[in-house]
Amino acid sequence: MKFFLVLVSLLLAVILLHNLEEYLNRPEAEQPKQDYVAVDYYLTDFSLSAITATGNVSHTMDGLYLAYSQDTKTSNIVNPRIISKDTQSTELVDAATLTADEAVMRHDTQEADLNGHVRLHMAGQANSAFDLQTTFLHYRFADQQLSTEQPVTITGPQLVLQGTGLEAKLDEAYLRLNANVKSTYQPAPPITH
Repeated sequence: MKFFLVLVSLLLAVILLHNLEEYLNRPEAEQPKQDYVAVDYYLTDFSLSAITATGNVSHTMDGLYLAYSQDTKTSNIVNPRIISKDTQSTELVDAATLTADEAVMRHDTQEADLNGHVRLHMAGQANSAFDLQTTFLHYRFADQQLSTEQPVTITGPQLVLQGTGLEAKLDEAYLRLNANVKSTYQPAPPITH
């Protein structure tokens, strides 16, 4: 009986070694895919700035956490806040602030998806500033295009605009709500002398 157990153990060891040799000698294309995304670097409680050729700050971004993956060429960001500076102004003034619960930036296509409590505040004169709120927003950096299929609320001085779906181009002052559009206008308060 002891001889039989030794023989079975020896056969199992030979089979195991043979399978291990085959596994290690497989071409790379046949290697099993990893089921996770490798993080190349991460930042916590971070702040980054984009500087123009003239030395001015054009954008700043901060957040709680940023993880970058070279394999997928994406950054996952928790609580991002992106601030565009008014490059036409002589002073460093915020032109727009974009916040969300999380964002996924795809560096190869220069696009970002913002999720959860997305808010875009466009600064301006007291009578031209507005807020856009939704739950998801897709942003293409190349042509400054925003889009979503989710409900959207835009609030401005004496205006509340609601709808489902949005297409906008920030550099062309183009805005389109796709469906279920409702608007409420409030008259300006009378001027008293």
